[in-house]
Amino acid sequence: MDLTKSVIAAITVMALFTTIKGESLVFPPYLHSYGIRKATPAHLMMFFGPRTFFNDPEGLAATRLKTWDDPQKTGDDDEVVVYGVNSGRGEIIFNTSMYSLGLYGGKGSGKDHFSAPKGIAANADGYVFVADSGNNRVVKLFNPKSALQWKTEFTGKTALDRGLIGPARIGIDEQVHVYVTDPGNARIVVFDSIGNTMQYIPASGVAAKFIQGPTALAIADGSSRYSYYSNEKAIFCADKNGSRIWKIGFDGRMILQKEMPPGYAANYGAIDYFHNFWVTDMYKHCILKFDHNLTLLDIFGSFGDGNNQFNEPRGITIYKRFGQVFIAEKKGAQYFWVGTNLKNAALTKSGDKSYTLSLITTEFSLVSLFSAVAKDTVFYFKRYWVPPEPKSITIENKNGVRGQGLTLKIEPTYSSFTYSSWLYPIRITTPK
Repeated sequence: MDLTKSVIAAITVMALFTTIKGESLVFPPYLHSYGIRKATPAHLMMFFGPRTFFNDPEGLAATRLKTWDDPQKTGDDDEVVVYGVNSGRGEIIFNTSMYSLGLYGGKGSGKDHFSAPKGIAANADGYVFVADSGNNRVVKLFNPKSALQWKTEFTGKTALDRGLIGPARIGIDEQVHVYVTDPGNARIVVFDSIGNTMQYIPASGVAAKFIQGPTALAIADGSSRYSYYSNEKAIFCADKNGSRIWKIGFDGRMILQKEMPPGYAANYGAIDYFHNFWVTDMYKHCILKFDHNLTLLDIFGSFGDGNNQFNEPRGITIYKRFGQVFIAEKKGAQYFWVGTNLKNAALTKSGDKSYTLSLITTEFSLVSLFSAVAKDTVFYFKRYWVPPEPKSITIENKNGVRGQGLTLKIEPTYSSFTYSSWLYPIRITTPK
């Protein structure tokens, strides 16, 4: 029985799965976040009093600062700095430790000020870059450990180019090249770390052009320590008011281009360890997840204030090492870990003592199959690693597979697998 028929056969048993559902994003355990997985106006008031309030939160960036790291300790390796743009007040809000927040900036056009800032990017060396949209510039900051310091600004203006117009999204690669969306000129501009223009995308004369964009920029650099595809270097973005997504090589060559699902629009984007492209949709109040070939894996979330709900999600950032996900929304931010979800599964008998498990998940996952009756548990395989694409696993067992109590266990491959897993009852089907 081929894979297509196996997946079709899964439809007959999906009724068993309706009451148990994995999630593409999961809440971190209580002892990791002390139950604070949503930053609200009340939390901000607790830290700053009347000094500030949420006013049009936009971009986010997360990194583990080298100056925070103690090589002799591993228990604190997931403690990251998260920078958030509070655009309406021209501010950057960031954590100066795991227990305190800092505030930088204010409205204006000079040093230490911003006008309608949008995107933000940061690296472990402490460099922070902000797309200062209202001032048509990129601002470079430095965080030695717990305080942001002004370094420089650059606009891209030259004798031959009018420079940035409304820069909105920003990203950096491992060489600290800075990628900036320049929607006023319908392009991406690439700068070196001190502001020299290196490249325009698309280059002059190239047929592929951005329309009403670009936006939702995210950089996948395979040379990163936390990158599964070590040879892949790509720029992910969107245009046509977020309704079309792109994958572009660092050389500016268009690799892939696909339409978003009808009615959806990408706002901000982020890349995870597996180069999956995550985008926020402000108007559908959800997160869309694509693999690195721009195949849709999942649509997560809905409108509201409850669990797995959003109110105009904006910026998104992912700390790739552990799959920590931070999402800004209209009046705050939320914190998740990468999870996984089973889309389809079928277990078919393919021979006298042979079976084929066919499944599709929304994330690289660890899969186990076992039978549990009373205190008797039999594992047919444990933690088989599968990618988020149609996958078949052949099972050869001299005693066959016991149908009673047959269960499929799915776990994420990030650190969240320690805390999150889902069990799906499954039965054996025999092809006709």
